[in-house]
Amino acid sequence: MESKSAKQAISDVLQLDLEESQSQELYYNICNFLMQKDELCYVDIIKFKYSLLIEDFNQELIDYFVMEYVLSNMRSKYDLVLSALTYLITSKS
Repeated sequence: MESKSAKQAISDVLQLDLEESQSQELYYNICNFLMQKDELCYVDIIKFKYSLLIEDFNQELIDYFVMEYVLSNMRSKYDLVLSALTYLITSKS
Protein backbone atom coordinates (compact mmCIF):
# COMPACT_ATOMS: atom_id res chain seq x y z
CA MET A 1 0.00 0.00 0.00
CA GLU A 2 1.42 3.33 -1.05
CA SER A 3 1.10 5.78 1.78
CA LYS A 4 0.05 8.70 -0.43
CA SER A 5 -2.82 6.69 -1.86
CA ALA A 6 -4.02 5.56 1.56
CA LYS A 7 -3.83 9.10 2.90
CA GLN A 8 -5.87 10.48 -0.01
CA ALA A 9 -8.53 7.76 0.27
CA ILE A 10 -8.89 8.37 4.01
CA SER A 11 -9.22 12.07 3.37
CA ASP A 12 -11.89 11.50 0.70
CA VAL A 13 -13.91 8.82 2.51
CA LEU A 14 -13.56 9.76 6.18
CA GLN A 15 -12.86 13.49 5.73
CA LEU A 16 -9.90 12.99 8.04
CA ASP A 17 -6.37 14.27 7.47
CA LEU A 18 -3.82 11.71 8.68
CA GLU A 19 -0.09 11.56 8.13
CA GLU A 20 1.09 9.03 5.57
CA SER A 21 2.45 6.68 8.22
CA GLN A 22 -0.83 6.86 10.16
CA SER A 23 -2.77 6.09 6.98
CA GLN A 24 -0.71 2.98 6.34
CA GLU A 25 -1.05 1.91 9.95
CA LEU A 26 -4.83 2.26 9.73
CA TYR A 27 -4.87 0.14 6.57
CA TYR A 28 -2.82 -2.63 8.19
CA ASN A 29 -4.90 -2.54 11.37
CA ILE A 30 -8.10 -2.85 9.36
CA CYS A 31 -6.66 -5.77 7.38
CA ASN A 32 -5.58 -7.51 10.59
CA PHE A 33 -9.04 -7.03 12.06
CA LEU A 34 -10.74 -8.39 8.93
CA MET A 35 -8.43 -11.41 8.75
CA GLN A 36 -9.41 -12.31 12.30
CA LYS A 37 -13.12 -11.40 12.30
CA ASP A 38 -14.41 -11.45 8.72
CA GLU A 39 -12.36 -13.61 6.38
CA LEU A 40 -14.93 -13.36 3.58
CA CYS A 41 -14.69 -9.58 3.56
CA TYR A 42 -10.89 -9.81 3.52
CA VAL A 43 -11.04 -12.29 0.62
CA ASP A 44 -13.34 -9.88 -1.25
CA ILE A 45 -10.73 -7.15 -0.81
CA ILE A 46 -8.02 -9.41 -2.21
CA LYS A 47 -10.25 -10.33 -5.17
CA PHE A 48 -10.96 -6.65 -5.79
CA LYS A 49 -7.26 -5.80 -5.73
CA TYR A 50 -6.46 -8.72 -8.02
CA SER A 51 -9.09 -7.62 -10.54
CA LEU A 52 -7.53 -4.15 -10.62
CA LEU A 53 -4.06 -5.63 -11.07
CA ILE A 54 -5.29 -7.67 -14.04
CA GLU A 55 -6.64 -4.49 -15.63
CA ASP A 56 -3.10 -3.08 -15.43
CA PHE A 57 -3.93 0.09 -13.51
CA ASN A 58 -1.25 2.31 -12.00
CA GLN A 59 -0.17 1.02 -8.56
CA GLU A 60 -1.06 4.29 -6.82
CA LEU A 61 -4.54 4.19 -8.33
CA ILE A 62 -4.99 0.55 -7.31
CA ASP A 63 -3.95 1.36 -3.75
CA TYR A 64 -6.37 4.29 -3.65
CA PHE A 65 -9.29 2.17 -4.88
CA VAL A 66 -8.45 -0.66 -2.49
CA MET A 67 -8.25 1.68 0.50
CA GLU A 68 -11.52 3.31 -0.52
CA TYR A 69 -13.11 -0.15 -0.81
CA VAL A 70 -11.72 -1.21 2.58
CA LEU A 71 -13.00 1.93 4.28
CA SER A 72 -16.43 1.58 2.70
CA ASN A 73 -16.70 -2.03 3.85
CA MET A 74 -15.56 -1.16 7.35
CA ARG A 75 -17.98 1.73 7.53
CA SER A 76 -20.94 -0.38 6.49
CA LYS A 77 -20.15 -3.45 8.61
CA TYR A 78 -17.94 -2.29 11.48
CA ASP A 79 -18.37 1.43 11.88
CA LEU A 80 -17.61 1.40 15.60
CA VAL A 81 -14.42 -0.63 15.09
CA LEU A 82 -13.32 1.76 12.33
CA SER A 83 -13.91 4.69 14.66
CA ALA A 84 -11.95 3.00 17.44
CA LEU A 85 -9.01 2.12 15.18
CA THR A 86 -8.94 5.65 13.80
CA TYR A 87 -9.06 7.12 17.30
CA LEU A 88 -6.20 4.91 18.48
CA ILE A 89 -4.01 5.94 15.58
CA THR A 90 -4.75 9.65 15.86
CA SER A 91 -4.28 9.70 19.63
CA LYS A 92 -0.76 8.23 19.50
CA SER A 93 2.02 10.72 20.11
